[in-house]
Amino acid sequence: KQPLLAGLKHLNRLEQVLARSEWSDSEHAEGLMRDMSGRLIEGVYSNLFLVSQGRLLTADLSRCGVAGVMRAELLGQAPKLGLAVDIRDLHMSDLESADEVFLCNSVYGVWPVRSFAALNWPVGPLTRKLQGIARSLLDI
Repeated sequence: KQPLLAGLKHLNRLEQVLARSEWSDSEHAEGLMRDMSGRLIEGVYSNLFLVSQGRLLTADLSRCGVAGVMRAELLGQAPKLGLAVDIRDLHMSDLESADEVFLCNSVYGVWPVRSFAALNWPVGPLTRKLQGIARSLLDI
């Protein structure tokens, strides 16, 4: 819990550096960060989104986490696509029941998550649509 820094981008990346040091194999490209209560917050280098029953879900970052630039762009684009957005506490049960999962940042855009532990997801249509939007924003 970091309420004074919650949502802010700043140069202190110690939490992310420590999180990234938890694995060294090349099979894991990214990790998920949870808060002290076990809520899903973000990726180590990215923001987390779930698609569930046609709704776009992302974590409430009012207590901790970094509200990235690409996250803000996607949240702004979602209503234009007719997507309902829920910014709320995310739990492992949300991840387990998600139809699609992706991460985003302003370096690589939208990155589909294909698996996490024993969970697997397809690269779904909403993820692909948002990938296209991110590519056009990043000019890649």
